[in-house]
Amino acid sequence: MITEKDVKHIASLSKLEFNEAEIEGFVSDLNNIVDYVNTLAKVNTDDVKEISNLTPLKELRKDEIKQSLSQEEAIMNAPKQKDGGFSVPKVV
Repeated sequence: MITEKDVKHIASLSKLEFNEAEIEGFVSDLNNIVDYVNTLAKVNTDDVKEISNLTPLKELRKDEIKQSLSQEEAIMNAPKQKDGGFSVPKVV
């Protein structure tokens, strides 16, 4: 069972702040989700065939080699270039 303390801990780890009404809502919602998952876990799936792909493989398109831009053409209009590639600000 998810408690108010659990939600506050997760919010703290996520650096999120919620008011008491929102926390109560999350407690209710998360407990409903856990209850649903527990209900699904009880379903007998012994006779259910496993599938790994919902789309039949015959409907997938074939990969085709097509003419593409050269490296020079690809970076030609880039605002900044470095070592033959795009130069972008560091994102951390």
